[in-house]
Amino acid sequence: MIDKGEKIPFKERIEIRKRHTCEFFAEAKNRLKGKSILIACIAAVVLIGVIFVQNSKMIDSMNKILNQAEGNIHEIYDDSKVIAAYRQGSGDGLNAEDAFVLDKLTEVIDEIITEDMTDYEKEKAVYDWQRAWVTYSDEGLNPISAAADNYTPYGVLRSHNAICVGNATTFQLFMDALNIPCKIIHSTEQGEHAWNVVQLDGEWYHVDVTFDGGSGSKPSYAYFNVPDSVKDDGNWPWDHSEIPAANGTKYCYMLNNAEQCEDLYDVPAAIKKAIDEGAGFAAVILNDRTDFNRSVAEYISNSMYVENGSVYFSNAYSLDGKVVYKFDINRWNEGSGEIPPEVSEKLTGIINELNWGSDEGASYQTEEYEKDTYEKKYMK
Repeated sequence: MIDKGEKIPFKERIEIRKRHTCEFFAEAKNRLKGKSILIACIAAVVLIGVIFVQNSKMIDSMNKILNQAEGNIHEIYDDSKVIAAYRQGSGDGLNAEDAFVLDKLTEVIDEIITEDMTDYEKEKAVYDWQRAWVTYSDEGLNPISAAADNYTPYGVLRSHNAICVGNATTFQLFMDALNIPCKIIHSTEQGEHAWNVVQLDGEWYHVDVTFDGGSGSKPSYAYFNVPDSVKDDGNWPWDHSEIPAANGTKYCYMLNNAEQCEDLYDVPAAIKKAIDEGAGFAAVILNDRTDFNRSVAEYISNSMYVENGSVYFSNAYSLDGKVVYKFDINRWNEGSGEIPPEVSEKLTGIINELNWGSDEGASYQTEEYEKDTYEKKYMK
């Protein structure tokens, strides 16, 4: 059966729609600079309708295709042969795909792992590398033939492209090679999703590379080493009798990086600090929780400014006897959707030279020219 990827769950549909809406309005904002308020308002109303229809059609179309594979659950890759070959230091007897996986596994471990690292440091090094290396399958410009393997380490390591099963099996591969206890959770009751649990110092933690939610190649660590109390939110149920309880907090990134606040009035400054540092979320612990509730948390998050993004209140979690409040920070114009200024500048020069014989030959296309032309034509 042809692999068509994963069904898009409702929560992810909302996030996709939100991201595309913000990107569309950011572009609209740039195009409407200098135009009258009336024209801008009319254009905004039209754009709202257009973006809603476009996003609805896009998501419905994607799900129409993906739903054809609703009953096609991806197989979990068996890495035992590759791990045995890694231990022996020889790939003799491996097929071509597993030999490629072994070579890449060895190359990456030699690059990012040192003997003096703790298991946690090794785990985080792999996590950081994988978040930088891999693009989720709906965002990358990848060959169709490569995307067909995006649920195995071979496809992930070859094409930089993964669905959740590919992320989970690739992370498992590295943990097995590094002798760090690790298991895969394969949730299939409400669509399909897969992630890992790892054991550090005798305690288990959830690790979800796919749902990290970082900006570009920078991880947010939102689901890095979290306990059951964070991950078990009902969206992706799993058989708890087959998976060890994950109650670890010692290496929980969210808890260890939570900002200590005296009361609710210190929360905005904690969120602003996280925004300025480029973090993917802000976690806060309040010494005094008087008057702090969901409405207050949402009021604060809705009032915080993020360029090309937003802040929203996620939830409150009980971690190691403390209540941690998590605010997610989303940025939609970073990563694969953003052209770095130096790339844009160099491309503009090359293209102008080809089109006009000079890198300044298309100066009439500047924003100032467009604004002046528009005002002369429409603002009389």
